[in-house]
Amino acid sequence: MKNKIYSFALTGIVAASSLLTSNAFAADGNINITGEITGTTCTVKGSGANGDVAVTLDTASTHALAAQGETAGFKPFNITLSSCSAASTVKAGFEVGPNTDLVSGRLNLIGAGTAGVAENVQLQLRNSDSSPIKIGDNSTVTGTPLDAGGAVLSYQVGYYATNAATPGTANSAVTYSIVYQ
Repeated sequence: MKNKIYSFALTGIVAASSLLTSNAFAADGNINITGEITGTTCTVKGSGANGDVAVTLDTASTHALAAQGETAGFKPFNITLSSCSAASTVKAGFEVGPNTDLVSGRLNLIGAGTAGVAENVQLQLRNSDSSPIKIGDNSTVTGTPLDAGGAVLSYQVGYYATNAATPGTANSAVTYSIVYQ
């Protein structure tokens, strides 16, 4: 008899606890999405195939990147647009990807934290006037007016120390799209 009472009591506790832990779903808000489809396009030419751009940075010394915020080795690169239809201004939109530091908007190095890869270094994109670009924030990218249906979008990339740099490779990549305004 005593075992039956304990059994019923245990069953009652389990049933009550499952009622207490059930999830309740309620609508907390809406997500309103707006977008635009453009007929504006340009032919894009980088330094490689399909609009790809290859930038080879000069070797930088760890002495030049000895403290947080120090920069070195900035090199310009261009994205050339031609045969553009009606848009007044264009710019590159640098997209957040697997190499993006979401806090700083700079690029982490491919293989960061593994042997042979520099430490305490990121790559920073800049506009042609040397103002920094935060990847994923198109408002930090300077637009270029179209001239006779084309434009040359000029940017820079270089090393940025997050602390005292150590020697190693410093490779990264970012995807871009053309933003028509």
